[in-house]
Amino acid sequence: MLNIVLIKPYVPVVSLSTTPPLGILYLTSQIRQRFGNDVQIRVVDAKLKGALPNELIDDLRWADLVGVSAENHEAAAAAEICALAKREDSAKLTAIGGPYVHHRAVEVLQRNPEIDWAFDGESDHTFPEAIARHMQDISLDGILGLYRRAPDGEIIRPSGTDTIMDLDALPFPAWDMVDFDAYNQTTSMNQWQMGKRYSTIFTSRGCPYKCAYCHDIFGKKFRWRSAENVVAEMRLLIDDYGVDEFQIVDDIFNLHKPRLRKIFQMLEDQYGTGKFHICFPNGLRGDILDEETMQVLRRAGTYQITVAVETATPRLQTLIQKNLDIEKVRNFINYGHRHGILMKAYFMLGFPTETKRELWNTIKFALTSNLTLAGFFTVLPQPATPLYALAEAEGADALTAVSSARYYGTKGWYELAIGVPLRSIIRMTVLAFYFLSPRRLFRILRFVGLRRARSGLLQFLSLMLPVDVQDLRLRYRKLRARKYDVKTARPLSADASQT
Repeated sequence: MLNIVLIKPYVPVVSLSTTPPLGILYLTSQIRQRFGNDVQIRVVDAKLKGALPNELIDDLRWADLVGVSAENHEAAAAAEICALAKREDSAKLTAIGGPYVHHRAVEVLQRNPEIDWAFDGESDHTFPEAIARHMQDISLDGILGLYRRAPDGEIIRPSGTDTIMDLDALPFPAWDMVDFDAYNQTTSMNQWQMGKRYSTIFTSRGCPYKCAYCHDIFGKKFRWRSAENVVAEMRLLIDDYGVDEFQIVDDIFNLHKPRLRKIFQMLEDQYGTGKFHICFPNGLRGDILDEETMQVLRRAGTYQITVAVETATPRLQTLIQKNLDIEKVRNFINYGHRHGILMKAYFMLGFPTETKRELWNTIKFALTSNLTLAGFFTVLPQPATPLYALAEAEGADALTAVSSARYYGTKGWYELAIGVPLRSIIRMTVLAFYFLSPRRLFRILRFVGLRRARSGLLQFLSLMLPVDVQDLRLRYRKLRARKYDVKTARPLSADASQT
């Protein structure tokens, strides 16, 4: 019997969303399928609980193997979790995966001696294989994507990483491990939801585009689950878990248009029209959408679409290798707006070599568009991406002064390297976008209502104020749950506690 705990770390910085950790849930199902009762497994979303590493001791004490999925800004928390596990028992195995490890596994192991295994790329097959060999005490040689230490301390590298071609063969995520009601009480990736209970869903992997800022964890080969497989998972979520909203979070859901149309046609055939709410917080490329696809999405119940514009300057589109056709995106935004869909876009400000005129060009595009929602973010070049090399060439000193763990609230690379007050520009842009255009606020309230819109204000506050809104909210909940006065943080009286 092996006890395994899989953890999504919590970092007390501004976080705009808390959603079920799909990667960990896929791994959980794969491990269950392979080992059955020979393995016990726990899924711990520390982000949902607002639990720092030292608040996970009970789970770490219980586990024989601790696995952590980490993004770059979660690196320190992931290392601390593994160190705490080793402190409990040095014989415990510790493993790490996720975007943080991609192309950096050797560095991760060299920097963190408390981590035994580092998995680069897809580990649905390779992680269970490593567990099986560990349980049988046989060699780990030849496992794709697995970096580990030799007895002499040398890092053993694999021959390559795994790319899963048949996604239909993977079991569905372990949805029975998810507290859907708890996630409903947080801010989703979409900032709000229209349904009574939502679920994220991931229907493809990989993206052929070469955006310089992308972690590229699933590679450039686009692979997709069949429409039948996707609808089978939707049916499970609808019938067994009461889900009536799907937030589709693929990297590029609309690349294979026949499959897209078939998914929603099958859903309509089985349940009728107007039964569900659909949104895309991520993963629709704006310049390959057409009117036919938009009509399919609207008929399926799509109420919000997000596109990543990043910059409205063609020169920078070429520089970052996104190569988005801005005029096609503008037309798509107009079309969605006319057909009653909330249109949202993300913008990145402060690319290497970007001028003040080009900054204004992107801001002007947003302010004069038919977008209802927009997010404006400081470019934070991430290690092991082409964008990092571009920024390093222009301002290496400024780059080393910026932490990849702080997305908000501090000066970014561009502000340090170029001297342009980008944070102030973003704050003023957000004010202008929402408050100089009452029609946008009216449209939000008309579509989603005041109660739902309130959660979306977290995004606005996180950009406008130098505070961690998500952390404040979690602290508030903890005080309430422990019967503390939320104003004084002092215990309530016995009588007050009972009432």
